[in-house]
Amino acid sequence: MINSLTQQIDRAPDYLAAAWPAAYQAACALPKYRLEGLDEILLLGSGDSYHAALAIEMAIAHWTSNRVRAAPAMFAGRYLLPRMRARGVQGLVVGISASGEVARTIEALELANDGGFQTLAVTSNSRSTLAMTANRIIKISVPEMEVVPGILSYLASLLMGFALCAVLASEPADEEITAGITLLPQILDDWGTAQLEKVSRFGEKIIGREPIVFLGAGPAYGSALFAAAKVVEATGVQAWGQELEEWAHLEYFCEPAAMPTWFLSSGGRANSRENELLTAAKEIGRKVIINRWAIKADLPRSTMEVLSPFGLWLGPSLFAATLSDQLEESPFRGFGGGRSAREGGGPSRIRSSARVKNFQELMEQHK
Repeated sequence: MINSLTQQIDRAPDYLAAAWPAAYQAACALPKYRLEGLDEILLLGSGDSYHAALAIEMAIAHWTSNRVRAAPAMFAGRYLLPRMRARGVQGLVVGISASGEVARTIEALELANDGGFQTLAVTSNSRSTLAMTANRIIKISVPEMEVVPGILSYLASLLMGFALCAVLASEPADEEITAGITLLPQILDDWGTAQLEKVSRFGEKIIGREPIVFLGAGPAYGSALFAAAKVVEATGVQAWGQELEEWAHLEYFCEPAAMPTWFLSSGGRANSRENELLTAAKEIGRKVIINRWAIKADLPRSTMEVLSPFGLWLGPSLFAATLSDQLEESPFRGFGGGRSAREGGGPSRIRSSARVKNFQELMEQHK
């Protein structure tokens, strides 16, 4: 498992460089006329795909004039889509899933089809149920690996989402997105070297299975959720992501005082508040680390902030790999305790869960 995590980390820069042209080409193949006049774009997914949706939401909001929202697949399908339908929204519903077989994401696109919305699948599996359900698809390949915490699949979703953003944006913004992503492989090489030393020092403070909270604001919030997911998947250690300001209203009061607290910073609008809360965390005895995406490039600072999810995953993923080695854990705890890898989750039925396929069936559940 350690090899699979670190292999993905090592391959990430080259993967980004090779996969971006394919993602951009796939997005350019979408009918332009179908993307014009949209009232709203709804991005949805589960797990890592939802975390990617949050980053893509920030990108579309930054570079286009489109109204956009990211939401977990179940909430989007069963709660948001009925509201959009009632308001007569002309919308694009984007379902994100690497496997293309996650029940709630497929369900949301089936409901969107029934509601007359445009649907788009963002997936690495063009033969999947999700791909067959959607009106259109953006697809790029992801190297096949054993069942492990996904990193390259997450980066693939980001690339496909940013490619969609480039197509939606005006020409200068299109070029800016491409320029930024083209710089990422070299940036990640340099960034990774600095992260390794910082993460090693932080790891020396961790004792056993201490719970850990990851904090982020703006583009870094999805990164905080993704970071926690990698620790949970790789080690079974209790970890969660929290929005930066909400930590001050909640986990700030948690015991023990030395709870490990990891700040992920996009290096932008939230900097001043991050500095305040970093001081607060230290004053109450927290074990803290901050990864700040302070990258110098010949691009607007706001653009680099939006690109931060392409880098903020790296430190926590290195940490997850190291911790799992120390604890001698296997991915997903070896699917023990009654769980299994069958159909993507065993008893949880992530893939085989019964789906609501149309609005009439959904409304019947309220009677």
